[in-house]
Amino acid sequence: MLTTSWDLRLRALIAFRDSEGRDPSFRASTPGEHRMAMWLDEQRKAARAGRLTAAHRAKLCAAGVLSEEPVERERTGAAWLKVESISEFLEDEGRLPSLSSPASVGEKRLAAWMNAQLSSRAVENGPVRALREIVAGSQGSRDAPLARVG
Repeated sequence: MLTTSWDLRLRALIAFRDSEGRDPSFRASTPGEHRMAMWLDEQRKAARAGRLTAAHRAKLCAAGVLSEEPVERERTGAAWLKVESISEFLEDEGRLPSLSSPASVGEKRLAAWMNAQLSSRAVENGPVRALREIVAGSQGSRDAPLARVG
């Protein structure tokens, strides 16, 4: 079984919590504890943002440093606004925004953003998952998108 640096950091965190009985502190005098606190904070932020893989989330939950239920975040921010705009566009026009033959500059911008998100190799986050659901739901429409991303 491959041991990654992520797994090694989790093991160090578990060992620290077992020996000290607490989470590492940002105000620690030892650099190792400070780095561990920063790493833990980043993992919790990633979990809240939906950027944590299911395997990492499960390991953090098993270690007792993360709650079992994902926190339902409010859908705010530029990415969620664009997803909402694409959903509204599909509802109004009966098709997804077109990159090759847009009817407006706004449609072209939406199509460019949508294509960039769907072709990205980044970790699936909430807006991208919602966007994939919109695209999947539009597959049955008569004006199916030119490029299928799957």
